[in-house]
Amino acid sequence: MRIIEAESQVLADLKDEGRVVTERSFPAFTVITVRHPTLGKLVLVQMPDGSGAMVEVEE
Repeated sequence: MRIIEAESQVLADLKDEGRVVTERSFPAFTVITVRHPTLGKLVLVQMPDGSGAMVEVEE
């Protein structure tokens, strides 16, 4: 598993390129799970300002 800090545009691109499985918003952040065609399973954590992190999850 890898955790990588990501800018808002990177998170948006990953979300657009993959298939969103689930998305859940909390007051401080949003968690989005994505099935990406080349990177596999991803968990995106996005803060209200758009920044956040990408977690690459092994199959």
